[in-house]
This record gives sequence, C-alpha cells and structure tokens, in this order.
Amino acid sequence: MAQLLGSSSFIQKLVARLSSLRTTLASKLPPRVLLPTLSRCYSSIVLEKKVGNELGALMSVLKEHIGHMTKEQLSFHQSELTTFFLTALDFRAKHCQGDLQITSQVEGGVIDCLIAMVMKLSEVTFRPLFFKLFDWSKSDRKDRLLTFYRLCDGVAERLKGLFVLFAGNLVKPLADVLRRTNSSSADELIFDSDRSEEKNCLLLQLVLDCLQKIFLYDTQNFLNRDRADALLVPLVDQLENCLGGSQVYQNRVTQHLVPCVGQFSVALADDSQWKTLNYQILLKTRHSDPKVRFSSLVMLMELASRLKENYVVLLPETIPFLAELMEDECEEVEQQVQKVVQEMENILGEPLQSYF
Repeated sequence: MAQLLGSSSFIQKLVARLSSLRTTLASKLPPRVLLPTLSRCYSSIVLEKKVGNELGALMSVLKEHIGHMTKEQLSFHQSELTTFFLTALDFRAKHCQGDLQITSQVEGGVIDCLIAMVMKLSEVTFRPLFFKLFDWSKSDRKDRLLTFYRLCDGVAERLKGLFVLFAGNLVKPLADVLRRTNSSSADELIFDSDRSEEKNCLLLQLVLDCLQKIFLYDTQNFLNRDRADALLVPLVDQLENCLGGSQVYQNRVTQHLVPCVGQFSVALADDSQWKTLNYQILLKTRHSDPKVRFSSLVMLMELASRLKENYVVLLPETIPFLAELMEDECEEVEQQVQKVVQEMENILGEPLQSYF
C-alpha cells in the first residue's frame, strides 16, 4: 500500500481526481449552498490552525466558483462575499503567529479570489467595496496595511487605468506610509515590535510597487500639482532610507524605488515639476553616505532616460553636481558618474564637455 501511495502514477491520478472534484464543487453547487459552507470551513480551518494547503484548496474552490457565477448571482451574493473577504483578509492581522511565509501564501490566495470577484464588478459596484476595504485598513491592526496595499498592488495590475480613478483617495495615506517607513527621518516607524524591520520593508516595497502602477496607468492626468507635491519629497527621501541593511536597501532602490520615481517623472509631464524633482535628487548626491550618493546617480540616470530630449533643460543645474562627484572619495561613485555622463550623451546625442 505504501509503495502504491508513493508511485508517481497514483499521485498523478489522485491530483487529477481532486482537481475534477474541485471543478465539480465550484461549478455545480449553487452559491446559496456553497458560500456558507466555504465560510464555515474557513472558520474551522483557522480555529484548528491547519492553515497551509487546506486554506489554499478552499480558496481555489472559491475562486473557480466566482468564475462560474453569473452577474445576477454575483450581485445577489456580493454582500455575503464581501463579509467573507473582510474576515479572510484579516488572516495576517489575527492568525499570523509569526510565520510570514505561510501568511503570505494564505493571504495571496485570498487576494487572488477577491481580485477574481473585482474583475466581474462594474465601476459602480466596485466603488463601495473599495471604500469599505479602505476603511477596514484604517484600524489599530497595523498588519492590515500590509494586506490592503498588497491588494491594491494586485488590483492596480489588473484594472490598470480604472484603478487610477479610485487612487486619488490613496495619495495622502501613501505619502504618510512613505514618511513613516523612512528610518532616516521618522521619529517612530509604523511597525515597532515583532519583526518590525521586515514588516516595514515589506510595506514600503508594496507601496512603491502600487504607486509605480498608478503612475504607469495614469492616462487621465491623475498626477496634478497637489498630488505630485504630496508625493515628490517623500519618494526622493527614500534614497536616504537604509532600512533593512545594505543588501535590502540596494535591492529596494534598484527594483522598486528607481522604477517608481522614473514612472512618476513620466506621469508629471510638466517642466517646472521635472526641475523640482531633478533638483531634489541632485541634493541627495551630496549626502555623507556613499551608498546614497551612488543610488542618487542611478535615479538621475533613470530620470534622464525617461525624459530623453526633455532633459536638456535640466542640464545646466545638473552639470555642477556631476562635476563635484567626478572627484568623489568613493571609487564606485566616481565610476557611476562616468556612466551617467555617457548615458546622458547617448540620450541627448551630443557630448557634454561644453557644459562642464
């Protein structure tokens, strides 16, 4: 028997049968029967702390079921589904027990299900759900911020420009998160107890990724002057935020911060605001920490590559800062300046020697 259970053919057949059973449950049972059952199963699994594959299987049934629901069924059961999702989204805040990997896995399954429902809603029906989730995130349970902005990042990726219509309400909270996760300036970070550094880093990454998508899919002039002013300095100040140590900092800058600010510059589409952004980045090139100077140059190169010929008007104020850095005490910074100059020459199609 043990040999049979261990054989690959038996496992393949078992997986196929279970997959077939899942599809049968998801497609044949009516929502009035399946949804209350799924809700009870979730409560039971969480109570018994069997939260690994069991919850994943449960969410896969729900996701497939939502895919089979008609618009009429979804409209009728939306309130019931919303209540369930608000409970399930609280997994991180209520049932995490310190295992962030399992928490991320469970939370990801819940978010995938919720996004499957969101994709079937109209703008009119999504709006109240979004604001209910937004209000849900504003509690004393700070872990909800991680869940909410992970959800926003996922929804922004799927809804694209439609999500930008709702993002105006997020600008001040997002700017606040940027400030309150910046170890170089915040008096008190958002998370200050259990695994606080890891959580602050994760929250910051989620916010940067969410913002990058908002800027990317902005086709309606979302980034007006007030919103740009609210975000510009908190974003650039992240160059000084060494939270998480050197390796985490370097990865955050190259993979999340620089792409976010690059897309921010494209969405600005305004000469005066480009000038402000460029100057704020240039000021960071005079920071005492060579890591920050180096990262500022990386961001400056991204800005030039995004603005292309529009960057010409910013050269006069940029060149003196680059000239200073050509004699920097840090060899890596010196080498990076040469790369920046070369990149700018490639972009602008002319040598920069006359500017120095």
